[in-house]
Amino acid sequence: MNLRVRLKLGSLWDLPLQVTAHTVLQLQLRWPALALAVLGTAGVTVALHPPVPVSAPFRAWVGPSEPVPELPKPWPQSLAVEAARVLEGRFAPGSTLARELSRAGVERGTAHQVMLAAAQAIDLRRIRDGQRYRLYFDGSDRLTALRYQVNRQTAWFVAHEQDGWTTSKVSIPVRIRPTFISATIVDSLHRALEGNTRDGTSRQELLLKVADIYGWDVDFSYDLRRGDRLDLVVEERFVEGAFSGYGDILAAEFSLGSRILPVIRFQDAGSHVSYFRPGGESVRRTFLRSPVKYTRISSRFSRRRVHPATGVARAHRGIDYVAYPGTPVQATADGIVVEARYGREPGRYVRIRHGGSYSSVYMHLSRFHPNAKVGVEIRQGDIIGYVGKSGNATGYHLHYGLEQAGRYVDPISIQFPTAEPVPTNEWELFASQRGEWLTVLRQGQANLGLQIAGAGGM
Repeated sequence: MNLRVRLKLGSLWDLPLQVTAHTVLQLQLRWPALALAVLGTAGVTVALHPPVPVSAPFRAWVGPSEPVPELPKPWPQSLAVEAARVLEGRFAPGSTLARELSRAGVERGTAHQVMLAAAQAIDLRRIRDGQRYRLYFDGSDRLTALRYQVNRQTAWFVAHEQDGWTTSKVSIPVRIRPTFISATIVDSLHRALEGNTRDGTSRQELLLKVADIYGWDVDFSYDLRRGDRLDLVVEERFVEGAFSGYGDILAAEFSLGSRILPVIRFQDAGSHVSYFRPGGESVRRTFLRSPVKYTRISSRFSRRRVHPATGVARAHRGIDYVAYPGTPVQATADGIVVEARYGREPGRYVRIRHGGSYSSVYMHLSRFHPNAKVGVEIRQGDIIGYVGKSGNATGYHLHYGLEQAGRYVDPISIQFPTAEPVPTNEWELFASQRGEWLTVLRQGQANLGLQIAGAGGM
């Protein structure tokens, strides 16, 4: 299994990437269909073409939509810039700030003052293993500042000023730049088990974002074919000049044979982000495609199936999803829990009544989630239990059934209605964002075509 990724930033370097079994397991915890795209017997390889420059400027943001306030002048970072020596480290298991200051040779009296100042704002007992720190020294090798990194965007500075040591919290700006990436299905994925992952975290997150957007329309196990293509305009995030991962997908287009599935990110007036077709239809549907992050489907909906445990032929009124023990099970739609109990054949199971004439059932659970109480209102995606093999089951799996008007139906074959479209009063704003990001997407596709033509094919 082999997910070959080629990314080029600008025109300076080409980065190969392989996705290993570890990445696949992480995918399974987040989205089953994408994991199956990696593990399925009819697997495919996704080769990411080099990102193509697009005409979109950097934007300095704390998050995807919040402008960064002006930093105070002067601020503690100025002490860092002027430092003659910088010592950087991570907190080791069991280490403390006092111990790290001592190891760095900081004079005991100075260390005591730093600790007193830091304790005014930071709970020093909650410093976690692996968190970064930096110590800044002047030309006389005296400590002038400590930087304690909470996360990528937040740091505490303990700095020496005229009136002594002070502590301040700094929000580090994130610069975001849109970039275009194209992914083409080329061949089998099974060889990826033999490879190594290089800088796979951000690419994995990007693939999960794709699965979140297209999970209602694309079965990543069965729909992908050689030559299919995915084009993306996605935010690249930079913190203090270093690439820190991908942000939102701004526009995308999945070409699956004759099916073309474009989507646009829309941020409404209340800063809520959703994804829509260019015509304003939501990509979301009233029911999720599946309730669990599964590895394969062992039994499909059938009017006659021989039960593996009893050997008796009878109807199989649902889908059996094989999954790892303890994998969370999600409600496929909004509703109310009407049953949560144990039965001889289904084991621990939950039944949810949804709007209209639908109800869903989830069987063979190892245990219930606290949400799974009779009378409790459930939202789509809420966890209701965990995969097990309780009741009459031969292995770990989830049996998922769907009833319509009291009659079981095949969950896979039903085309569920979409969620609400773009509201009429938001249409002008949506049209503006649609125009902006579709233009960038088309520009990237055009540039990629020129790049391929210039190289004589890829």
